[in-house]
Amino acid sequence: MENNIQILYCGSYTEIVDGNFGGHGEGIYCFQFNTVNGNLQLLHTQKEINPSYLCIVNKELQYINNSEAPILFTSTELLASKNPSLQSYSINKNNYTLNLINSQVIEGGCPCHVAYINNDISNKLIAVSCYETGNVILYNLDKKVLLDPLTIQHKGHSQHPTRQSSAHAHCVYFDHALNKILVADLGLDEVRVYTIQQENSISTAVLHQIINLPAGSGPRHICFDTKFKHGFIINELTGSVTIIKNNGIKNNIENADSYDIIGTFPMLEPSTLHCDYGGAAIRVSDNGNYIYTSIRSDNTIRLYTFDKVNGTIKHIDTYKTLGTTPRDFIIDPTGKWLLITHQDSDTITIFSINPNNGTLRFFNIVENIKSPVSLAWLII
Repeated sequence: MENNIQILYCGSYTEIVDGNFGGHGEGIYCFQFNTVNGNLQLLHTQKEINPSYLCIVNKELQYINNSEAPILFTSTELLASKNPSLQSYSINKNNYTLNLINSQVIEGGCPCHVAYINNDISNKLIAVSCYETGNVILYNLDKKVLLDPLTIQHKGHSQHPTRQSSAHAHCVYFDHALNKILVADLGLDEVRVYTIQQENSISTAVLHQIINLPAGSGPRHICFDTKFKHGFIINELTGSVTIIKNNGIKNNIENADSYDIIGTFPMLEPSTLHCDYGGAAIRVSDNGNYIYTSIRSDNTIRLYTFDKVNGTIKHIDTYKTLGTTPRDFIIDPTGKWLLITHQDSDTITIFSINPNNGTLRFFNIVENIKSPVSLAWLII
């Protein structure tokens, strides 16, 4: 394949999850993206039920299917009463089609995020965050199939009368620098930090730290800079950004200060919008200078600059995404393009990125991609 061609997978909602929330997508879409001319071309679609979040592990899990094929993990985002599951697919290196390896029952409801963890004690885990039931399930990948799940159960509530009446685990992020697992819980206004310990082949998750966010924030997603020095949290209910700092202490469970809170910054632009379903995703540029957030309530991407010395962010611009309900967005491997999924307008919008100042410029809209939600690159 030409060096300027990248492969992109996109998850979608194929049916209603609850109430009027969901979509009419067709499963997992596979695209070819040209990093020179910005052309996005649909190659094929894998039918699956509500594959709302995707995680691709590149060439680290060959033993699962006895090949060198990368593996794509996804979950069926369904209520607990409808028996959601975790799927693993091998990716065909010739045409990038997906072949189902196995399906594992998820003991939880509305699994909305999937992440890969490879920590210092040689655990290879797939973490699934369950919004409805407030738990995180860690599946052990040291065997041919996904076995020995470890469950982290959150309980409690915060101030929002409907969105925070119980725990809602929304995402897991693995900090390679400190060997810690961070769980953003929208319902508790907390990011809980865990360390995985192993004794006699038995793994346990030990609570290391609780990062308390302002009441009513609703932490949703987390990203870190490439050096894992600063972490950036998008808060769904307020659209604000919370920044945390890695203090450099590793594997010291007795010390409760692995992360220091720098601060929580509002959207930094006057807004009268009700943001109960506002903040969606957050990304940081490779150089750590620019932060991008997607806001569903006004269909925008917001750009901030990050001052690493003072630990502050400055709002630079707000861009209309030219679609309805922007969800996940992703920066391409070259750092030149930003692609945004729109759950309710069946579109993916493409912006070019100015490398000198991080600003965006509208480039193209790809239509008739039904209910797209999440994006994941295949690293070739």
